[in-house]
Amino acid sequence: MYQIFKDQIEKSKLIITGVKRNQRLGRDVGVEESMLQKMEEDCKRLESISAEIDKLHEELRKKSDEAHSVLNALKSKTQTVKKAVKSRYDQTWWTKFGIPDRR
Repeated sequence: MYQIFKDQIEKSKLIITGVKRNQRLGRDVGVEESMLQKMEEDCKRLESISAEIDKLHEELRKKSDEAHSVLNALKSKTQTVKKAVKSRYDQTWWTKFGIPDRR
């Protein structure tokens, strides 16, 4: 969970608890129970969304690691083929194999 989410949830819960403890004073300043209920719902919703984001981050990390593995394997195979062609044929033939390099 992002720190900014944690901080805001914690602050909001503290205020909700404090206002509920002092309901009469809260009503005197115009804070209604419905507002506190909406705040609690928003806290729960933010926690849920944050958990979902964390899950997506983990999936992205796994896919990214997998992509890097495949990339490294492909690079290695490409280098192997390139070396084989370069060692066997003169550089005038390299472009026919899709190798634009020069020695």
